[in-house]
Amino acid sequence: MKCLFWIICLTLMPLAVNAGTPTCHDHSSGSYCRYTGQVQSIYINTGNLILLYFDSPIDVSVPSEKGFHITNGSATAFLVDERPEFAKLFYSTALAAQASGREVTIQMRGTQHGYLRFDRIWLSKN
Repeated sequence: MKCLFWIICLTLMPLAVNAGTPTCHDHSSGSYCRYTGQVQSIYINTGNLILLYFDSPIDVSVPSEKGFHITNGSATAFLVDERPEFAKLFYSTALAAQASGREVTIQMRGTQHGYLRFDRIWLSKN
């Protein structure tokens, strides 16, 4: 029985270690943050703000070091009214990833309502 317990633990351990936490980087065109992982949840509110939640939140001090002063590191945001067509495409891509269990990569430059502001998304093959 103990052997079975350890096999299960060792099998599931990499899943916890690989949880997606955003990272931030310098680039010649400016700093950015990047998230690769599952779409934990995504929603839009009546204020037309899309929020996509990360596997694991980012410590707000990490983006602050790159000039992105946020108050919430659990999600990334975008205001639909700024670019409605992009917002619709982003939302549908994120929903497709969530429904299929595939990972996304999201780049974030800037802030929106205390969150990192996303500006592009990739959908991984699997």
